[in-house]
Amino acid sequence: MHKTLLKELISLIKKIDLHDYITKVKYVIYIFSKIIYQCRASESNVSKELFLLNHTPNFLHNNKNIFNEYEIFNLNISGVERSIFNLIKANKDNIDFNNFKPAELYESMLTAGEKKVLGQVYTPISIINRMLDQLFDLNLIGKNTKLLDPSCGGGYFLIEAFKKIKSNFGDEIDDKHIIESMLFGIDIDDFSIFMTKAGLMFAGFSIEADFNVFRLDYLTDSFEMNNFDIIVGNPPYVGHKNSTCEYKKALYEKYSEVFYNKADISYCFFKKSREILKPGGVISFITSRYFMEALYADRIRAYIKNNFNIISLVDFSGNNIFKGAMVSPALITLENNGWNKSDFSYVIINSDSIEEKFSYSQDKLKDTGWTILKHADEQLFNKIEEKSNIKIQDACKIKQGIITGLDKAFIVDKKTIEKYNIESDLLKKWIKNSNISKSEVQYNNLYLIYSNIINEEKNYPNAIKYLSFYKDKLQNRRECLKGYRKWYELQWGRIQSDFDNPKIIFPFKSTGSNFYFDTNKYYCSADVYIMNNFNTHIPVNYLLSYLNSDVFEFYFKCLAKKVGTNIYEYYPNKLSEAKIYLPLEKAQQNISDLGKISIDILLKKVFNISEEEVNIIYKYVHEG
Repeated sequence: MHKTLLKELISLIKKIDLHDYITKVKYVIYIFSKIIYQCRASESNVSKELFLLNHTPNFLHNNKNIFNEYEIFNLNISGVERSIFNLIKANKDNIDFNNFKPAELYESMLTAGEKKVLGQVYTPISIINRMLDQLFDLNLIGKNTKLLDPSCGGGYFLIEAFKKIKSNFGDEIDDKHIIESMLFGIDIDDFSIFMTKAGLMFAGFSIEADFNVFRLDYLTDSFEMNNFDIIVGNPPYVGHKNSTCEYKKALYEKYSEVFYNKADISYCFFKKSREILKPGGVISFITSRYFMEALYADRIRAYIKNNFNIISLVDFSGNNIFKGAMVSPALITLENNGWNKSDFSYVIINSDSIEEKFSYSQDKLKDTGWTILKHADEQLFNKIEEKSNIKIQDACKIKQGIITGLDKAFIVDKKTIEKYNIESDLLKKWIKNSNISKSEVQYNNLYLIYSNIINEEKNYPNAIKYLSFYKDKLQNRRECLKGYRKWYELQWGRIQSDFDNPKIIFPFKSTGSNFYFDTNKYYCSADVYIMNNFNTHIPVNYLLSYLNSDVFEFYFKCLAKKVGTNIYEYYPNKLSEAKIYLPLEKAQQNISDLGKISIDILLKKVFNISEEEVNIIYKYVHEG
């Protein structure tokens, strides 16, 4: 949509007398679509230019017209229809009447914040084309193929599928047959159903057909549709925090084979899709890549491996292709034929959009996490794994930093401390993820009010007075409402000794290994983890040097969840299970003071690492 027209439409939206912005946007798109429809419908008799010049809004009332299904949008707010009509007339040269998609207009009008609230992420057309082209290349789409998008959103997958079927088969196949017998869509959102139907209507404008697009909850509602050849789409990425307890309970009961604890709802789409897929049918989903390594994705990994033949897996390697969504995707294509122990195509796409492709055996995939590596990388990883002799969980304990529940209240600078004369024994040096590297902590002079040591409010009047500015928000925190915390206490203050005693600290998300030995009594946020309670048989300096070594960074990056461009999660569960090499006890007296260079020299000898393998390690450490 042309920027000038979009700007004018948004300006019009702000003037509409409705309280909810999303409703106003939907109403404008509804009216806009009706006018475009009327312009298109008039073309057989008169050009769009003449129609727009000589007519005023007077919409068609054909029983086949989908606009009659959505009376909820017939608000008839004074002047809106005429205003939109006039905007279209004034901008007719900037509108592609033949390729208009209501969903594109909808997406362009929503801010990133609104999309986040709605949980809506639209798939780029280039990705949709890639997925559909693969299905055609594999000869999986024929003249009678039944294709379903189970979360059709704005209808992009179905619209592009319609176009490609027409392009591939031409006059051999009837447009009405494509709409009524081949393409199916489901979505939980009523307006998404409208946009999908409208988009298909514009794509196949000359036909009158009944659209197989239904408002249903794909995961919990009963429906008779089944026996699909292809199920393709972008299942919603809804984490455990964004669902109601009742809904999660229903999913736990129905999809326990793949969904439990903090698993993602998208996993349920795989199981449901298999249930309504033909034997030999194919699923092609773009989904979060996190299922390959996430802790609570072990069941979906097992389900995929044991029930499908993986055709291909395209990993965007932490790169985000979605506007306004912090999701790193992967494309996975699965055949409903059971596991035949064959190889599948694995493609890595880096931040420069350069693709690297190789085959990998499905037999090697582990339920604990999919570590998919090229042959040389895998050989090096296995060499390190086999000779490493102790898990990190046997060397130390790993604990999360503090959750304040409201950083704005508890984190203060020197100016605030002086202004309110906050009692000094409550103040603790405060650091976050970004402050930590393996060589230093870049302290930015922030302090935590460690209010958990306040036994009575009267003993700390200044701190209490300052925190009182935030009392309404503080007392409405979950733990306070349940009576577990006093209103002024930290939500999860942990144990003071964990911070006051020497410890190793490291960022939860990082481009590489950044473990720092802290003796300055830093208190840290929840995006920082600490190591303490060290095994007395393992020198702490050796452990620190080992964790910061290039060898360990390579090894752990092979295991870790990649969450962004060259960003990895140093998640405690995964890190605890990782292994290190500990020399025999008689050799330990020589290793306690090893620095980074010395440790890498030692480990190169221990693991018999060749110069070729040094280059592999270098690539992982310095190129991500």
